[in-house]
Amino acid sequence: MVNKKSNKNDSRSPLLKIILSGDSSLSLNLIDMSKRGEPKIFQNVYLNNCVIFKYPNFDIDHMNSNPMTPIGGDEVDFDVSKPLDTAIYIPKDHRDLSQGGSAIYIKQNDFDALMNDAFGIKTDLDAKDIQNDISILNIIDQVPSLDPYLLRSVLTSYGCKLPDEIFRSSDQEDRLIRLRIETKIAPILVRAVQTEGSGDLSIAQKQRFLKVLWNPDLPEAEIFVNSFGIEASQTSAIFTAWKGITYYQIQFEEIAPSLRKVFNYLSGNHLKALDNRMYSSNDNEILKYKASNCLSKIRQSVDECRKIFKSYDMAYEDFVNKNDPQNLRRFLMGAHQDYWQLGYSIIACKHSFERIGQYTSLNQPRSLRYDTIEKMLDEISIIFGRGDGKQTLDKEQPLI
Repeated sequence: MVNKKSNKNDSRSPLLKIILSGDSSLSLNLIDMSKRGEPKIFQNVYLNNCVIFKYPNFDIDHMNSNPMTPIGGDEVDFDVSKPLDTAIYIPKDHRDLSQGGSAIYIKQNDFDALMNDAFGIKTDLDAKDIQNDISILNIIDQVPSLDPYLLRSVLTSYGCKLPDEIFRSSDQEDRLIRLRIETKIAPILVRAVQTEGSGDLSIAQKQRFLKVLWNPDLPEAEIFVNSFGIEASQTSAIFTAWKGITYYQIQFEEIAPSLRKVFNYLSGNHLKALDNRMYSSNDNEILKYKASNCLSKIRQSVDECRKIFKSYDMAYEDFVNKNDPQNLRRFLMGAHQDYWQLGYSIIACKHSFERIGQYTSLNQPRSLRYDTIEKMLDEISIIFGRGDGKQTLDKEQPLI
């Protein structure tokens, strides 16, 4: 039987490999952005030589958690239930990220002190700069994934002045996303306003109310929230989550064909290792179990997305076509939780087919060696479980 040996690359943390090669929704490589000539996000030069990434919050069960219990009426402590944490990978050498480094998680104890230690705070100006940068990091922490569209939206909503070139894939894509969101949400806004007694709206009035989507502080937003009995203080958070859910619905539709290929691949004969005879029956059973576990977790993520979108569509239909606002109100009050759950689930789905694509084509998959399949499955599973992934961090800042 095969005596498994690790080479230099195998000894590297699987999490590090994901950070450096993962989908853009999972990691934000500030060094690559700088190489492409994009504007710097942070004032601290060392922070701009890092990678920001999202990683599961293991304090909650993402797939089996109960709905958040409202505290003090409709208010919810959202941070407790966020299924994803935000972290900063600090490389030992920003010219060669594969050499390893350390990680700071934004919600960990002594975050501010660790930031001061890690990024060379020597003067009052340095301290002011890092505090400004930490404010931006805290805003980024309020987005479930690092998709450029969502990052730009949330930073703009908090008044951050962003260069035109930053966090844009293309003007055409931005316009398409905006149009899809407006098309989905506009009938609800119009129905809500008409319910409040405004009668039929002119085209100009409809356009004015659509601006509420992008600026919930406009006076027209009050008409909408009043029609659902929503507290004014929750307006911005609900609109942000609502737009985010619609954005993820667009993404889910786009990745659905790839997910079907993932299901076929993980349940098919291609996962029979080329050199399976060189391994014991127990080894081959372990590989089957890993594949089955990955498939189950991905299916759970897909089912979670479908459940949320079904709830959204039913609430939409009840309100727009039946003038029954109850389901939509319930949906909006839980939108923040659904927004984060979708972010987690869609990151996991995109991560899964992206990992497989690193090793074989999903259109014409080929058989792989045992150790390659095992490595691929372990990389997929990182986003779903502790495994080798989560690196606790104390003041010694252990290496990834």
